[in-house]
Amino acid sequence: MRYRSLSVVAALAVMCLAPQAQAALGGRTASVDSDRVKLRAMLARSTDRTGSVTTHQLSGADGTVTREFTGTDGTVFAVAWNGPRRPNLRQLFGDYYPRFQAANVQTGRIRMRRALAANSPDFLVRTGGHPGAFWGYAVLTTKLPASFDSSQLTRGAQ
Repeated sequence: MRYRSLSVVAALAVMCLAPQAQAALGGRTASVDSDRVKLRAMLARSTDRTGSVTTHQLSGADGTVTREFTGTDGTVFAVAWNGPRRPNLRQLFGDYYPRFQAANVQTGRIRMRRALAANSPDFLVRTGGHPGAFWGYAVLTTKLPASFDSSQLTRGAQ
């Protein structure tokens, strides 16, 4: 009995220490549901007319809408959001978050109000808004399917 208790405790410890799967940029489609749970959001899925892009729309109780776009290979190639609050960008950007941070380091002593952005050949971020009405999107430009309509990124924004 004692060994059974120890094995249960060990299994729980491993589960608690394991990283949570997230449908971050470059992540897999199967992990979108973990974002839904974390954000306490309703999930709606739709596929474009060509069948090459699936939109996973997460609608939070606070009115924030987050859309995660996946291609036929199951990779999240873009995320977009709009609503009264910014979503957890670290969660949405995943391994790309440090690059986003580095692109937004403020230099000098003057603190400026400005929209956050990142612009590199393979990673693009645009954000904007004000308290109560934030919007933004991030795209892995080298992963964009040919059929993707980029106007979907700003739908509902601004």
